[in-house]
Amino acid sequence: MKRSHPAFSFIVVAALVLGACSSGDSSNGDPTVPIPTDGTTPASTTSSEPATGSTTTSTSSATSDAPTSTATTTSGPPTTLIRPADLVTDPNDPNNLHTSLPEHQPIIDAYVAAINAELITYSRWPLDPTSKELMGAPISDEMRSRENSGLVERTRLNQVLDISGGMTLRPYVVENDDPTRAFVWDCQIDATFWKDNDSGAKAPPDAWPNNGSPGVEVGVSAVMVLVEGEWLLDDGGLEPRACA
Repeated sequence: MKRSHPAFSFIVVAALVLGACSSGDSSNGDPTVPIPTDGTTPASTTSSEPATGSTTTSTSSATSDAPTSTATTTSGPPTTLIRPADLVTDPNDPNNLHTSLPEHQPIIDAYVAAINAELITYSRWPLDPTSKELMGAPISDEMRSRENSGLVERTRLNQVLDISGGMTLRPYVVENDDPTRAFVWDCQIDATFWKDNDSGAKAPPDAWPNNGSPGVEVGVSAVMVLVEGEWLLDDGGLEPRACA
């Protein structure tokens, strides 16, 4: 039985939620992020503790005709500077019990790599759309353009992302009927927040995400596209249904 297309209602964010940057172009901003020329070096706010990720079984469909595969996979950040969030959830919670088909693993791996690169980039000042992490990440050109607009706006606001509280990713593929396009849902445990780069003060509540430790469950969706044999992050937004 062919699964129906999930009715996504995308809230396009300059860099995924998925991750971190809110939408909104700077109306009078330069098309590229201004990089200071005073000789200062970016200061990383990432933790040096590598994350082990969250071991889950990921289901490839959120519908009643889900496949019966019970292949177990470790989703969430593998070895990275981003540690898992502190919030502890019940291992028997549906959000921790999704199965993943082997053919979906390259999609999930690309999604995780893209989100990690975004988070690390947003956590360093000056915000740099040409960071080695971001430039080496599986992200489409269209997504990079939106990210750059978001970084321009965050630079104008003097805001940097604090990821010290951690982020736990729990992605699973909900549709892959089109061999060149896939939809990923992720019930993240997000403890990140935007803060003023100078004072460290937490940004106003409307600066999403604005969660902080120990983190909260946030449902997001992502569109992944296959380009020349490589899965790339192409779009994303909030999706409450990702958290069962």
